[in-house]
Amino acid sequence: MSNYYIPKRRKIRGWKRRIKQIDTWGGWIQEPDLGYYERRNFTYERCTLHPFYMLEKRHPPLWFYKLIIAKFVSAYYNWDAVFKERGEPYDLILWLYDPAFIRSEIICYKIDEEGERIRFSWESELSKSFPYKRFEFKAYNLKAFDWILADEENIHFESELEDEDFTDEDLLRDGWVKKVHSGGELYYAQRIGDLWMGRLKRS
Repeated sequence: MSNYYIPKRRKIRGWKRRIKQIDTWGGWIQEPDLGYYERRNFTYERCTLHPFYMLEKRHPPLWFYKLIIAKFVSAYYNWDAVFKERGEPYDLILWLYDPAFIRSEIICYKIDEEGERIRFSWESELSKSFPYKRFEFKAYNLKAFDWILADEENIHFESELEDEDFTDEDLLRDGWVKKVHSGGELYYAQRIGDLWMGRLKRS
């Protein structure tokens, strides 16, 4: 059984060009897609740059990830201003993955009441402090956010196991954990990394 993502060892060339692509992409995401937001009750953006965001994700080095985070943080403040001006309750969140960097995103949900917070079933029971030192960079201040730890996981639903060449006993023996989905369906999860969910601190 392979992990949900597979790190690649092939050398990536043309880092100056990649940085220019980050700048271009960072400009694209500065405004939320309000049309999508109205249709779906949420909107989001990810860093879908080649050669990282492919079927098998290739995660960039930490120094490059910090450039991506900088664009997300800049977009966060702009989105926050846009949604605040609309005068409707919203929950705006940065999702920073570690070590699956390229899966990170900014996402905003419609909510019913001001101050409400979307809860996720994958919020972690582990007790860890946010790695400020690891992600420190002059272009942003991550201490301006409140961070909640969630679990990035490989998942197999029990209903799908009959089509696999392994059993639930194999998963449990390999350290997977049996869980219940919010819809009541049983599934097996293997923790493979951290997902830090950040919301801007309000005075």
